Amino acid sequence: MYSIMFFWQWVISGILIIITVFKNKKRIQFFLNKQSKSLTYALMITAIPFGAYILFVDKGKNVFTNMVFYFIFIFPLYAVYSIVQNNVKKSIQLTQLSTLNKWILMLVSVAGVGILGQIFNVAPLFYMIVFHSIVWLLIFYYLLLYKQIKQSSEMEQATQQKQYDSYVSRVTQIAKEEQIKKEFSDYLHDEILQDLLAVKNMMNKSNKAEVQQMITETLTRLNTSIRNQMQEYHPTLLSSLTLKQNYENLLQIIKKNYANKQITVSFTCKEDLFLVEPYHFIMYRLIKELTTNAFKHSQGSQIWIKLTQHMERIQLTVEDDGIGLDPTEYKHKQGHRGLYSIQEQIALLEGTMSFSIRKPHGLSIQIVLPMKGEQSYEYFINR
Repeated sequence: MYSIMFFWQWVISGILIIITVFKNKKRIQFFLNKQSKSLTYALMITAIPFGAYILFVDKGKNVFTNMVFYFIFIFPLYAVYSIVQNNVKKSIQLTQLSTLNKWILMLVSVAGVGILGQIFNVAPLFYMIVFHSIVWLLIFYYLLLYKQIKQSSEMEQATQQKQYDSYVSRVTQIAKEEQIKKEFSDYLHDEILQDLLAVKNMMNKSNKAEVQQMITETLTRLNTSIRNQMQEYHPTLLSSLTLKQNYENLLQIIKKNYANKQITVSFTCKEDLFLVEPYHFIMYRLIKELTTNAFKHSQGSQIWIKLTQHMERIQLTVEDDGIGLDPTEYKHKQGHRGLYSIQEQIALLEGTMSFSIRKPHGLSIQIVLPMKGEQSYEYFINR
């Protein structure tokens, strides 16, 4: 019964090994190609002492038993040791002996063990026990060394990643500033300058009533355009109005710009809402961009906006009853890249932005922003 169970154990183990090798053949092939030198070295360093032991000590009596035990436990450990040593070769140069000193240490150790064996007249098995003990200690030493170097390397990589992220953030900020400058330059050239040149040309014929009317209309349009652009770059929040009233005025302007769309806007927040500088501007822009985005893309009939502030936490929720949006795809859709840009800005402010489906249909966007910073509190006190 024992023999039958032992046989089937080997058969099942062999089948599982074959299945595992077949399913991971590409990984195994890649590993063997990359670590062929390490495995060859491990095989030689394992086989040579084992062969010497079989030939001169064991005399071939228990070859099979010793081979199974030896290779199952010793060969994999040597392989691990060799791979680790190669992978961290550059890192551990300062923490290990040179090749010459290694050989000197090995010869001194072998000579010392041999002398002790002769003095105490020990059996040959003593040499093998000592030899394997040294091997185990070396393997254990290199595994600990590898773990230490790996942790140090991971910390260094994390530091480098933070520095890189900071660099990318600065470059992105510079790119955005350049884009704003370009937009402003294009606006001055295409809108302001052209209208001024038109007015200048019309001044030569200003004695005609229709020309005077054209000049008046052009200057009125120019005035409106400049005011709108000023509001775009730096919103003007009237101090005579509450923050809620300023935001309501913004929503009225947006609704007027999209008068062709029959969309009802509902805005909810406390009458005494107070946000320290510059968070009142940040919320102004977020409300404007998210509401405009809903007007453009939601294809719905209602938009709900809710703004709350409790202690150092600001929460803005914008919902609509439109077609909704797949949160996993908005980054790649041409019409919704503005949402991705907003999410990046929120992340820079250490806030969060989440998307969810509004039942029965529509989109819900929730932004949570921490209101903190010495300048903010300074403004609150000085106010």
